[in-house]
Amino acid sequence: MTNGSTTATHFWPTSFAERGVAVPFTTPSVAMARVRNDERGRLELVISGLSGGRGVYVIGWSAVPQTFKLTVFDRVLHEYIQAIETVTPDTVREAVLHATATGLAGEDAAEAAIQSSSKITEDQIRISLALTQHLVKTFLEAELEIGLAELATSAGQQKVQNLLGRIARKENIAPETLSRVLTEWGDLLEALGVLDHRPRGRYRRTLDEASHFLSSFADWMRTGEIGDDHPAALISDVLTETLHNWKNAFQEADVYAHDPRSTLKNWQNAKGVLESLSVRIPWLEDGWAVIFAMWENALRGDHDQRLQTVATILSGLPLVPRDEVAPDRRPQWMEFAKRLSLLAARNEQRSQNDIGLENMLRQEQVLARSLG
Repeated sequence: MTNGSTTATHFWPTSFAERGVAVPFTTPSVAMARVRNDERGRLELVISGLSGGRGVYVIGWSAVPQTFKLTVFDRVLHEYIQAIETVTPDTVREAVLHATATGLAGEDAAEAAIQSSSKITEDQIRISLALTQHLVKTFLEAELEIGLAELATSAGQQKVQNLLGRIARKENIAPETLSRVLTEWGDLLEALGVLDHRPRGRYRRTLDEASHFLSSFADWMRTGEIGDDHPAALISDVLTETLHNWKNAFQEADVYAHDPRSTLKNWQNAKGVLESLSVRIPWLEDGWAVIFAMWENALRGDHDQRLQTVATILSGLPLVPRDEVAPDRRPQWMEFAKRLSLLAARNEQRSQNDIGLENMLRQEQVLARSLG
């Protein structure tokens, strides 16, 4: 099924569910495609500019291997995603990590996937510890100096429990309640991190990468490699606006760490907001990690590779959905959608022919870099 409409609204989705989740395929023709659930819950592929068209096209997920000549890795990734019931950034990422760990996208990507999977558990422990250290410093004006090795010992655990017991007595909170809240709070911050503590959390690291990308991209545009009227500026414009949404979401999450006393006393309300943010932030970030990786890879290539990368990014530029944008910012986003719609016809036609080895290897490098 295809949708050949050229209206800007087709490039500006209403919701995250409509936009779908980016899939890091290594087949160049579907490099910026997305997967989503249809109205009946079935999976479908969303892709723009197919065969040089200006529309956004939708293809049933089961038909993707017949529609495109996929790499072996992409066929395996397709099968892993096929098993997903509800499409979210987390469920797709899990499928990507499993598929990449097979080694079919190269040794570098496999190693990155394995390291990323193991890092999840370590980050959970470190971020929970950072939250505990933050509370100890806030409530007791003391430093909890302890590493993971000591934390794994009975003495280390008793040290932490003694400090938490002091906080519980000081704040008149049952020790078991404080322990439960810290566990729930730490779980919700697993991918976000605790403000001003290490590790920063996967999505906060993406926030750092965004600033680096904007600086690098601006430097490239000033070199004179492209004309003043080149559409590459749209990428910076969209990311700059997206950053406002990211930063607002993180500021909302960080409020609870800034005022932990109020958070502990009103945990059920705080928990609801943090649960919502822990879902929203991954959707806001979705697709950008791959874009940043594509650009870092392009900087190591030649002029033509950078231009090709820009064209690829524009073919799947993730606009923040209408329902997620403040009303006063919607005119700006509609303008982005119009510009994207006009650019669609100018992008290079997506090839469905044989897979070029060089392009495939380039996409594997992007995949490895994006899994950090």
